[in-house]
Amino acid sequence: MPDPSLFHGIAVLIDDEIQDERASIRAIQSQIEAEGCHVVTMSKLPTQASVPNLREVAFFILDWNLYGRSLRETAGDGPIVVPQGLKEQNAADAIKFLKDLKSIRFAPVFIFTDELVEEITDELKKDKDLYDEQDPSHILVMSKGEVQAKGIFSVLSTWMQSAPSVYVLKRWERAYQVAKNALFVDFYAKSVLWPLYLWKTYQEDDVSASMELGSVIGRNLLSRMAPFDFDLAPFADALKSADADEGKSRDILLKVLEGDRFVSKEQLHGDSIAPGDVFKKSKEFFINIRPDCDCIPRGGSDPDSVKLYLLKGDKLSSGQVTKRHREKYGSIEEDDSEAVVFAMKDGISVSFQLAELYIETWGDWKALRIGRLLPPFLTRLQQRYSAYLQRPGLTRVPKAAVPLASPVLAIAQAEAKEANGTTDVVSKEGSVKDQGESSPTAALDSDKNKTA
Repeated sequence: MPDPSLFHGIAVLIDDEIQDERASIRAIQSQIEAEGCHVVTMSKLPTQASVPNLREVAFFILDWNLYGRSLRETAGDGPIVVPQGLKEQNAADAIKFLKDLKSIRFAPVFIFTDELVEEITDELKKDKDLYDEQDPSHILVMSKGEVQAKGIFSVLSTWMQSAPSVYVLKRWERAYQVAKNALFVDFYAKSVLWPLYLWKTYQEDDVSASMELGSVIGRNLLSRMAPFDFDLAPFADALKSADADEGKSRDILLKVLEGDRFVSKEQLHGDSIAPGDVFKKSKEFFINIRPDCDCIPRGGSDPDSVKLYLLKGDKLSSGQVTKRHREKYGSIEEDDSEAVVFAMKDGISVSFQLAELYIETWGDWKALRIGRLLPPFLTRLQQRYSAYLQRPGLTRVPKAAVPLASPVLAIAQAEAKEANGTTDVVSKEGSVKDQGESSPTAALDSDKNKTA
């Protein structure tokens, strides 16, 4: 089973009975603390302003009905009646909290109830961005008794078993936290003036200082991350299930691939101009391949005057992508005059044509930018253009000079094989169809594949 210790850390318990020593939530709290985790208790939902303070929490436990204690105190020894308005307001407040929480911290949330689980899941299903019943949700609706009996970390382990993405991302997050702390130790305390020196250098180069400073911090973070050690063997059954339905995970896989090669415009500085900038005009795509140094406005010149070197691209249909896909190498077949970027944006693959270069100005095109292609995909595209630009022109090979199959030789080969017990078929034109072994051309193609 996956390691539940990945969720060790700070847990937040929200329950209106948390101060009651006899409440069942206290037993769950003891389970968590017994594992060495810290528990933060709340008797009501945090305010919207305080939600951002929960960024580092490992998981949450939320009692769905946060009005039970107050109703019992009001009713005394009499019957407890829950007003419909109170019930609806409680559900609305809980859902709003869950949505606010998801925007700043994606972590498991256990919702406890003494009522029917289906009543709560039906409320959550109204918002598919919050709760999608088709995939393992990060919101787990259960009874307190069930969690108390199974153990909170056993439940987490079972949940992780159905979601390998949770295991991988938590392993990555652990390495990230270690690397981030190492970065802070090196740059926060040991040296305090380094940002000023870099900022000055970037300004002297007339580049976006904010973007470059953020990039150098990101690279320093990655250089401090330890090698990853993932063990996905426990998810073998999940992989078999996925292989049985390849189309099920296609959309999310395309999103993963897109994030590996493309940054949307919302994540880019507005004054940043760089190779790889992708623009969309009508239905056509254009990509800037001009080198970094030439995309900088020099000497205080207007950035809008910076020249872009653009290649035009067209969307490939699903059928075209399927037809061009070479399963053996996992590549997309390309003509010499094009460069194909698979899953560049919204799952769309684009064929950029190398035959014509469009020289335009940033000012005329900046409003059309949709994002930026990243290395090594951008680097490969630039290299293909460079090779295309310097291609030599060769004379056409005359058709009459190409060797043709000799009918006499073909018949002789067929007779020899027939004597050996093989079954070649000789056509009227004298060509041979060998049913016993590969043709010389096929063998040559096979050798090419082996050395490609």
